[in-house]
Amino acid sequence: MIEIREMQSSDVEAALRIRLEWLSAQFDVTETTVLVESWFARYPGNEAAPALVAEDGDRIVGYLLCALTTNPTQVGRAAEIDEICVTKSYRRRGIGTRLMDTLRQRLQNTVDDLTVIQARTDRANKPAQAFLRALGFEHCTLEFTDYLE
Repeated sequence: MIEIREMQSSDVEAALRIRLEWLSAQFDVTETTVLVESWFARYPGNEAAPALVAEDGDRIVGYLLCALTTNPTQVGRAAEIDEICVTKSYRRRGIGTRLMDTLRQRLQNTVDDLTVIQARTDRANKPAQAFLRALGFEHCTLEFTDYLE
């Protein structure tokens, strides 16, 4: 049975493996491992960066990383989904939905001035877009990026 719980420091390595499994199918990830490791390490125990894991027995099979932010032009705080990933063999079982639902519930219970939950994805990532729409997210921003290569 899949359990959703807060990420702990001891979960970071397993979550990193899931991320690298996903990324390595698309990119060469050998040079990014150390950077990603330090990025992941900031989540466990950080109230401003809630993180959850999905666990099947003693195996981490998914995770969700989030950051609470403030915007000087808006009232209240926003929760930005930094990343959500489920290992390939566990996808399409509702685990991502459970991660998002658990996060939404916890944020609503603990962050008094939360006004919005936001998520970004690449324009080409149609499955992620469909997933977010199914969860009730609306496509509402136009973002421009200048890739400096």
